Amino acid sequence: MPKAIKTLLKAAFSAALVCLLYSKLDWADLGARLRGSDPRWLGLAFALMIANTLVSAAKWRLFLSADGLRQPLPALWASYITASFFNLFLPSTIGGDAYRVADIGSRTGEHTRVAASILADRITGFLALSAYGCAAAVFARGAVPEWQRWFPIPSAAALAALAGLAVALSSDRFFAISLRLVPCGRLRGKIGAMASKITGAMRRYCGKAATLGAAIAISFLFQLNLILAVWAITRAIGLAMPLAPFFLFLPIKTFLEMIPVSVFGLGLRDLGYTIFMTAMGLGDGAASAAALVSAAEVVLTVVYSSMGGLVFVCRRQSGAPRKAAGAPAR
Repeated sequence: MPKAIKTLLKAAFSAALVCLLYSKLDWADLGARLRGSDPRWLGLAFALMIANTLVSAAKWRLFLSADGLRQPLPALWASYITASFFNLFLPSTIGGDAYRVADIGSRTGEHTRVAASILADRITGFLALSAYGCAAAVFARGAVPEWQRWFPIPSAAALAALAGLAVALSSDRFFAISLRLVPCGRLRGKIGAMASKITGAMRRYCGKAATLGAAIAISFLFQLNLILAVWAITRAIGLAMPLAPFFLFLPIKTFLEMIPVSVFGLGLRDLGYTIFMTAMGLGDGAASAAALVSAAEVVLTVVYSSMGGLVFVCRRQSGAPRKAAGAPAR
């Protein structure tokens, strides 16, 4: 199917879902919440998003250094925030990751190993998020209605799947079996060479316990900041909800947004927030609260990501050298 048609279908799905969710929106309640909003909480949410860029760059640097690819933190920060800008216009976060591979790969001459570091970055991030969802089943037990107890199940399934993926990517046997499905011998050889580099990088990450432990700790900090940012947005519109349920819900909302049937998660994000607000007992005000939280999250994300566009332009105009010291190919 042509990409243009896929995008139109996703846009139509997002629009239909948003219209369905907010067809009976209480505009009076929405207006009252908007008028009573506190911008200081929005400022806190935005500050947490900015801090996460530096946190993410620091974790990325750990993985690259463990594989012998040493890069300065400012360059990784600039690459990371620029990737967030490209995510606004590309179909998924994979587009931003592709920019990171191209950017740092051109500096090190090791695109495949850079891709492996980004893969490890993603896996550890989702592991931390899933772990929060599982732990919240205990700590948020009394904060949500009985019928919401199934929420930890997707987090537990994701945690198990990600752990299995991490083990598989470190195994030569996994890639050997997968390569048998490639019909072309020449293509099989190229993919095999890339797979060998990825497996080697994963083993080097796992072989350095201190580095891996630090990366996982940073992942928990990153996901904590995201959860606190959403909680701060709800406080901005006057919702005095306890923090514990957010650890239970945010992993589900994140995985829901990853389903490739919408544009920028629109509709699916709103659905998640509507379910959450309803579960928290907001009743008729759930739709208006969900609409404001979802809109505020989108606006803050767009503003934050636009900073990446400015960084991209400044880097292009500065004419800074693209090459940096890297490690020899392995």
